[in-house]
Amino acid sequence: MTKEINYLGFGQGNKKIIFLHGWQANGKSFLPVVPYLYKKYKIFLPDLPGFGKSKFNPKLKSSFDYAEEIIKWIKGKKIKNTYLTGHSFGGKIAAIIAQKEPQLVKKLILIAPSGIKNKKLSVLYRIKAIIPQRIISTFSPFLKKLLASRDYKEAGKLLPLLKNLVKEDLQKNFSEIKAPTLIIWGENDKELNKENGKTIKKLIKNSKLKIVEGDHFPFLENPKKIAKLIENFIENGKD
Repeated sequence: MTKEINYLGFGQGNKKIIFLHGWQANGKSFLPVVPYLYKKYKIFLPDLPGFGKSKFNPKLKSSFDYAEEIIKWIKGKKIKNTYLTGHSFGGKIAAIIAQKEPQLVKKLILIAPSGIKNKKLSVLYRIKAIIPQRIISTFSPFLKKLLASRDYKEAGKLLPLLKNLVKEDLQKNFSEIKAPTLIIWGENDKELNKENGKTIKKLIKNSKLKIVEGDHFPFLENPKKIAKLIENFIENGKD
């Protein structure tokens, strides 16, 4: 049975937007865009299981498992024809939902989604899994930075899940998405290269890519601009 998912809700509009946050974040990540959207839309900000106030379910081993949990939650809330928005890890989950349950998603907004397998990153996480932290600390500053990333150090009980996530490649899933899709990427994103955005645009036939100022969190740097992009896309498909 699906464990309770904590969420925040805003607005009274007929059109509903669900925002799925990234790794080591929670639903509050998207609070900066709410003031620009809540008068027109009903907004849902769920905490993914294991983040924020939603309890971790150890049975969740992959992004696909997370997608199934969110699908159950959406159906449980009887939310139909949602404008599904996801950032990074949440973007990957949103993409899977749009592919697996197309009837639930009116339009899809992906903000720097993960899902394009980074072979170098996968190797680094495998190295981290077998090298003790005390040894990592003796490496050169360059290697220490690579092998002691924030995600790895702060993963805690989610570390086994994180190791699985970095191995996932969603190219086939992206290619099967039918919903109109807006992809937003920060010009200076150091977490996920904007070239990934170009790859995803090619995979999703009915999609457009918007490169904006900012890093991996453009909705924090310029929430008004990102909210406007989302509103324009929802209303008329323009960016």
